[in-house]
Parts: sequence; C-alpha cells; structure tokens
Amino acid sequence: MKKIIYYLYFTTSFVSIAMASEEAAHHEASIWDLKYPFINFIILLAILSKVVKPLREKFNKQAEDVKSLMESAARNNKDAEEKLSQFQSKIKNLDSEIVKIVGEYATDATQFAKNQSEETQTVIVRMKRDLENKLIGEKTELVDQLNHDLINKVVSGTQATIKNNKEFQVKATQKIVSELR
Repeated sequence: MKKIIYYLYFTTSFVSIAMASEEAAHHEASIWDLKYPFINFIILLAILSKVVKPLREKFNKQAEDVKSLMESAARNNKDAEEKLSQFQSKIKNLDSEIVKIVGEYATDATQFAKNQSEETQTVIVRMKRDLENKLIGEKTELVDQLNHDLINKVVSGTQATIKNNKEFQVKATQKIVSELR
C-alpha cells in the first residue's frame, strides 16, 4: 500500500511539474498556477500523515529500547564497580588473609599432632593390656597342659610301677576295697 502511495505521489509530482512548465510558457503567472503544487502538497501531507505515525511509534519504541539498554548498562556498570571494589578490598586484605590461613593451619596441625599422640598412647596402652592378657591366658593354658601331662605321666608311671610289682598291686587293691566300704 505504501509503495502505491509513493508511486502515485511521484507520478503526480512529475505530471504537475510538466503541466506547470507548459502553462508557464504560454501565459502570465497567476495564483491558479499553484493549484498542482498545492495538490501535490496535500498529497504529500496525506502520505506523511500515514507514514509519520508508524515512524513516530517506531522511533518511540527504539527510544524506549535505548533507554532500557542504558538503564541496564548503568546497573551492570554499578554491579561491576561493586565487584571491583570487593575484589580490590580482598586484594588489600590478602596479606592478612594469608596470615590468618597460616595461623589456622598451624593450629590445626598442632591439634592434629596432639590428637594423634593421644590416640597413639591409647593404642599402646590397649595393646599392652591385650598382650598381658594374652600372655596370662597362654601361661594358664601351658600350666594346665603341663599339669595334665604331669598327672598323665605320674598316673602312667604309677600304673607301670603297680603292674610290675605284685606287692603294690595287692596294696592298691586293698586300699581301693577299704575305701569302698
């Protein structure tokens, strides 16, 4: 639609210019000679009235977009400046932060060494107690086994002695019978 209006305007302009130049060559200038330029001016105003509103809206929209971009850029700039100042303050406090971290590390290392020492002492005491209990248990077991072996040897020695000696057999038999009664 806009193209048709533009073509119509240009055609009318050329025609009016051509007609004005022909009329000017044949007679004297009068107010009626301005009728075609006046018509062209009215057509131009009509076209501009149709074109100006969308252009105005477009320019207003672009102005709003530019305004919002500027506000966004200002906010981003402010955020960037705040972050920069934070980083600069952190950089200024870097030495104190390093001293603080080294101090915390030393404290943690000392506490760790102390805890490890205490834990090692606890493990040593427990292992000593367990070893003593194990030694007592093995000693008791060995004493019991020695007693058992000794009793078995004494019994087997006694049995062998009684079997080999008739006199002991008779005494043993009498003693057993007397205790049974």
